[in-house]
Amino acid sequence: MKYTKYQYKKKNNGIKLLTSLVMTTLAAVIIGLLAAWILLKVIPNIDTSRQTNTIPQVENDNNSSNTSETEDIENFALIQCGYFTKEENAKQVLNTIDSSFNSFIVQDAEGKYRVIAGIAKEADSAALMENLKEKGIENIKVNLGLNKNDEVENQVIVITEGYLEILNTAGEEEVKEVNTSDFKSWAKELGDITEGDSIDILSEYKEHINALPETINKSNIVSELEYIYSVLSRIEK
Repeated sequence: MKYTKYQYKKKNNGIKLLTSLVMTTLAAVIIGLLAAWILLKVIPNIDTSRQTNTIPQVENDNNSSNTSETEDIENFALIQCGYFTKEENAKQVLNTIDSSFNSFIVQDAEGKYRVIAGIAKEADSAALMENLKEKGIENIKVNLGLNKNDEVENQVIVITEGYLEILNTAGEEEVKEVNTSDFKSWAKELGDITEGDSIDILSEYKEHINALPETINKSNIVSELEYIYSVLSRIEK
């Protein structure tokens, strides 16, 4: 009886042990499957989130860099006092502008007539416009823009800036004339450029500078401003 009772207890404990092992194994399998499911669902979402946030940022940075490298506009201000279909109307307005402004009339590509009271670097345009308004002359600013990152246009820019400085100095009341020798020598030392969209205009511009008289006075200013306008308007962006 004792043996039988002993044997009974041994057998019962074995069943419990087997049941425990089965339950533990099932629990481990379920936990493993659940963990695998979580990993499969969560990890791809994390990777997708990273890709979505990163790629557009790189593209935006590249676009910003390309724009900066290809375009940097320098504006010259054309101070316009009228825009007319008929030349006689333009002349009437021109006659109302004080001679100290060195104003002139130009005909544009559309065959219309602009009354121009001056050409200036954009930074200097406000003072000129205000001076005109004080004398009762209505005016607007028309920008003529050139690309500083283009070799040809950049040379046109620096030549024009120096050219305007000479003309502005010659226009001062106390100045009789301005020597052009240094300016002409400086222009010759600019680097040679053999190709570009506006290379023919630049070459013509340099030839014109080289052919300037030794001195410039007030009688030269208007014709030289007209020439500067012709150069800028042919290249303007």
